Amino acid sequence: MPMSLRLPRPLAALALLIAATAAPAWGQATAPATPAQLIDRLGVQVRQALEDRRSGLTPDGAEAAVAAQITALARRSVGDDALVATDSLGRTPLMLAVSGGYAAVVEALLTDPVVRLRIDARNAAGETAWMIASTAPSMTLMACQPGLLTLERHALLTPYLRRMSQLIADRKSPIARIQQALEDAGAERAPDAARQAWLARCPNASPELRQALGGADLLSPLVNDALQRQMAFNKAYRAGLATLPQRPPPDMRFIAAPGRVLAVGDMTCPRMAPPTLAGSLDWTGSLRLLARIATRGGIVEVVDLAVQTDAGTPAIVIDHFRSLLIRTLAAYQCEGEHVFEQEFVFRVQ
Repeated sequence: MPMSLRLPRPLAALALLIAATAAPAWGQATAPATPAQLIDRLGVQVRQALEDRRSGLTPDGAEAAVAAQITALARRSVGDDALVATDSLGRTPLMLAVSGGYAAVVEALLTDPVVRLRIDARNAAGETAWMIASTAPSMTLMACQPGLLTLERHALLTPYLRRMSQLIADRKSPIARIQQALEDAGAERAPDAARQAWLARCPNASPELRQALGGADLLSPLVNDALQRQMAFNKAYRAGLATLPQRPPPDMRFIAAPGRVLAVGDMTCPRMAPPTLAGSLDWTGSLRLLARIATRGGIVEVVDLAVQTDAGTPAIVIDHFRSLLIRTLAAYQCEGEHVFEQEFVFRVQ
């Protein structure tokens, strides 16, 4: 679903083509959501609950509802295929729940004997649920992607940090609960394999951190590194913007070996607003940005941008539209843990 914007000078009108999703016909039966679908939707529900405290929905309440539905399925249909089904990247519902930090959902899935039997299944990247839990993606993004801590990219971190703060503040420690539940259910500890998988997934991690991941405990150094980096960024931000990098290095790529890349039309995104343009711009021309976007838990975590523009376009104009697009994507709410591509074309006349 490309977004094409033709703008007069100064910026004013916005023309946007959006592909609509057809609604089911009246009376058409709708199949019950699978555990994987419930978990994908849960990420958006948790994000919405954290962003709107007046909604009456809480993250714990949303998670408890999904856990109850999965528990009911496991009791009604022991070993149901949906409880252990894999997606195109070999991920089971258990892996998705672990990756999202949903302890209650993990515990619900583990009530099924077939889920426990297949607890050490590996996804396409060679990771088991325990290996994913040992690196807690929902809490360690800044350790994996320190390039987000720039003026251009830090807008992406706001929804992520809300979720991370909620996980840290929870006295029951959802991440510890997940690891303990997996080990109690017989999951094999594999710290060396988990380390190698994380290093392959996080090529932008600092050399110091990569070297520090030598012990059996991966989670503590990863969480500490993420927290320290975020606190250092916050301190530098308060001290003055001139002390912070404007953008990541030009050769830095955030999405390594994504596997299957979806089209934007394949995604389910309850919120996908167009860029909001305001003010004037002393420039005419066209600019195309192709965004490769990685989502998790209802949040756009990282983006790779490829820019094509007219010859001689000033760098300040390119920076303007890059930053605009990052802010736009930060507000997206998309279900599931996926990589997809979307094209944006701006024309200023």
